[in-house]
Amino acid sequence: MKELVYPAVLYKDASTGWYTIQIKELDIVDEGQTVVEAYIKAKELLCAMVDCAIKFDCEIEGPSDFDEVYKSNRKNIVLLVDALA
Repeated sequence: MKELVYPAVLYKDASTGWYTIQIKELDIVDEGQTVVEAYIKAKELLCAMVDCAIKFDCEIEGPSDFDEVYKSNRKNIVLLVDALA
């Protein structure tokens, strides 16, 4: 079993207080009222995408370099989301 780890960027909406999370390489975008809720939703989507890729024998794009994502998103929260393949 292999662990896939992707950098994700959290954006806070000043008007609603909600967090949007994005894993750019895989076009994963979701939101939550809290950082934890947004993280859990992104992890669920990533796990589902990995499961589908395995089931249908498809390749998915590898993760970006964390440092590069962090450097280009200094005003936002950057964290890692993982899934087992």
